[in-house]
Amino acid sequence: MKAITLQKLGVVVLAVLVPMVLLFGCGGGGGSSAGGGGSNTLFYAVKATTPTFAATTSAKPQNAKGKIYSAPSFSDPAMMVAFQLLRNYSYPADEGKIDMSNIYKILWEAGGKLDDAKYLCSSMTSTTDSAISPYLFSDFLGHSYTCGGNIDESVQPGYGSSFAYEETGTLRKMLASYKWAPDVAQQIAIGTIQASYDDTTKNVELIFAQAVNYPAGSTMGGPSGSGFATRARITGNSDTHDFELKMFTGSTSLVGKGKSQGAGNYFLIRDGSNYFCIPAGATETDLAGMQPMNQTDANASPNCGVYATAVTAMTSYTGADLPNIDLSDFNNGVRGTPVNYLMF
Repeated sequence: MKAITLQKLGVVVLAVLVPMVLLFGCGGGGGSSAGGGGSNTLFYAVKATTPTFAATTSAKPQNAKGKIYSAPSFSDPAMMVAFQLLRNYSYPADEGKIDMSNIYKILWEAGGKLDDAKYLCSSMTSTTDSAISPYLFSDFLGHSYTCGGNIDESVQPGYGSSFAYEETGTLRKMLASYKWAPDVAQQIAIGTIQASYDDTTKNVELIFAQAVNYPAGSTMGGPSGSGFATRARITGNSDTHDFELKMFTGSTSLVGKGKSQGAGNYFLIRDGSNYFCIPAGATETDLAGMQPMNQTDANASPNCGVYATAVTAMTSYTGADLPNIDLSDFNNGVRGTPVNYLMF
């Protein structure tokens, strides 16, 4: 069931790509490492911090109805979710293969505001994140911002984005939101990203929430309507590759900690009471055949035991942390149709 839920997400990306590129200033081709001169520092920083799982058997789209890839059989559904969320994404090679449930795809489309906002926003009175965020995160980063801006829906009806920004020395912070609703009778997507990156220390942190709503009577929603939501939190360092993460989509909530890159390194992912010790550089094939271990075995693991206590203590996201698919949780802004979202 989890795999089926994720496959359905593929419909979103086929229609969302073009307008999102226009709104967010897609990451472009410059740079191949965090802070390396590219136009999407956040994208590269997170990729250097968290695991990226290379596809090995996933195929190109097989039809025009949004089948993103033909996945192998996974021994455990949690590893299917982990692969979908953290599958390696590169532009333009992966266009049409990876949808907006993927963390790296999301950052490619929306993360560029960390670089662009200072050139687009206007000065404002210092304001805390919880006062202006369209989504009331349960785990705000506790930032304040002195600059804000937006791309209003008057530019292109149904599309909007907005952002807040603050820069102190080499620490850059942003809060960005977006709306995609070219046909409100068929589909509405709202998302919010809060992030920071320090160009000196290479520390990165990120929280994210997105909901996609298919209204009642729409092609995807059917008589009653439907949708999906995603939440994520990532902290770590793009130089050392140490990270912690929390992710939730569908009915699967994952937490993890470890080192994402380097020969001989490992990280530990937990899904409820199931633990997965994963080598840095693991691929889709590795995840597909992976079997869970229990807490006792995780503690005794020669490769992941060092992370077991911390991962056990991590609090997973629950359904209460996911935004409602009716979009009612994105209501802290001052403008927007049919729901409010961040505007200055």
